[in-house]
Amino acid sequence: MKAILVTFAVISPLLAQEGPTSQKVSEEKDMQTFPSYLDTGYDQKHRPQFHFTSRKNWLNDPNGMVYYDGEYHLFFQHNPMGNKWGNMTWGHAVSKDMLRWEQLPHAILPYGGGTIFSGTGAVDHNNTLGKQKGDVKTLIASYTLALKGPFYQALAYSTDKGRTFELLNEGKAVVPNQGIERGERDPKVFWHEASKKWVMILWVKKAITDKDRRGRNKQRYKDMPNGPGKVRFFTSDNLTDWEVASDFDRDWVFECMDFVHLPVDPSSSKNYAGTSPSSSKNYAGTSGDLNNKKWLLFDASFDYEIGEFDGTTFTTDKKVGLGDFGPNYYAAQTFNNSPDGRTVVIGWMRGSDFNKVGMPFNEQMSFPTTMELRTTQDGIKLFRWPIQEIESLYNRKHAFTNRPVAKLADALSEIDADLIDASIEFDPEETGTIEWNLRGLKVSYDADKQQFLYAGVPLAAPTVNGKVKLRVLVDRGSIELFANDGAAVATHFALPDPENRSIRLSGNGSVSLVINELKSIWPQQ
Repeated sequence: MKAILVTFAVISPLLAQEGPTSQKVSEEKDMQTFPSYLDTGYDQKHRPQFHFTSRKNWLNDPNGMVYYDGEYHLFFQHNPMGNKWGNMTWGHAVSKDMLRWEQLPHAILPYGGGTIFSGTGAVDHNNTLGKQKGDVKTLIASYTLALKGPFYQALAYSTDKGRTFELLNEGKAVVPNQGIERGERDPKVFWHEASKKWVMILWVKKAITDKDRRGRNKQRYKDMPNGPGKVRFFTSDNLTDWEVASDFDRDWVFECMDFVHLPVDPSSSKNYAGTSPSSSKNYAGTSGDLNNKKWLLFDASFDYEIGEFDGTTFTTDKKVGLGDFGPNYYAAQTFNNSPDGRTVVIGWMRGSDFNKVGMPFNEQMSFPTTMELRTTQDGIKLFRWPIQEIESLYNRKHAFTNRPVAKLADALSEIDADLIDASIEFDPEETGTIEWNLRGLKVSYDADKQQFLYAGVPLAAPTVNGKVKLRVLVDRGSIELFANDGAAVATHFALPDPENRSIRLSGNGSVSLVINELKSIWPQQ
């Protein structure tokens, strides 16, 4: 078969609401625009310095995230033709540490009158597809081909460590449209060791609510019956022939599903009342009790449920959690084939409108975080925490232990903060309401409501052993908040004033602070 360069694509919320794009897709030969990117650097004043962005043009959902042979692969929804959504293609970048990324030529380009929506990357360790060459394992990419008619699921593969991809069976369907919705999409594919089968999870139906009927989509939904959303599970022995295994019906499910197996209370981690999560101590040692693991299913909005999976059916107690409380976290995906037992997730920070401040790129990824399940007084919950590799970016450290807030002003005024990883711990009964101003971005704690607040968005943080904690990452285009060791997380797009590099704190009593100034992940020009 002739090798064809192809591109992966994730669904956009815009497309989900408005139907297929009317923008004409260029011929494939015109879409490989990456050579023109090489004259664009990373030194613009609003360019994030420790979050991934494309050198230029539009970026959205992460796709095909997989580790193989010393490299993390980050594919992503990309418009190679401009700074707004359209022409969905899988962009591509590789990294050895999930921080310092090298962007490569676009991986998979539109074909056959469709564009490439979201999907999965995986390593075919057992050569079930039969495409392996020599000792190099085949990387497979499962994706949605988005057409004007019904969408379908297709497969591409790489025998050269992800540098080029070939369409399987000329890009025809391996899973045809199920006839439930035109836009069925975003296959999550992984090898299930216990059943010795491949599993695919596919979003196939949106829940229709009265709100939909009242909103701007009322014409689209006026004749459709109420009903839950639907996720369909498939199994396969060979990646090409798929059988329906079960359906999972829930109102909350909507596109870009991911499904991971996580230990509960990993052995190297502290419990909810502890001082730090395991990922800040030993990122390679988070296996925990292998007999006490749960499956976690989540969607693009990071609603999730925790339960058991037997290779065909997912069962839960139907309690729904939320993995991120901020307005700018969407369509997160985890790395398949992680080398060290961790489960690391990256989300699209949607609404990062860098084009409005004259940047040659638009949108960004969140900072990579670990995912762990821990037992709390409210049951088993998801915790997230920045990956330990961030410590390789630390430049200068400022630590203050149990210092009166009133006496910190002078010390804080000496910090020239551009890129920040900062933590605070205090007793709210002593401090009362407190405000932390980071480069003009104001984070407050309401002692009565036991919550942090940024930009009007609350983040629950009850006291644990009489204290509350907050860790904050501030880049040139974002602020990410992690309360109480990652029990609650909020991701925000933000544009600090480039001239404001100050840190201020107001309140009563004493606090403990650690402020790390960071270096850039990008090559300095």
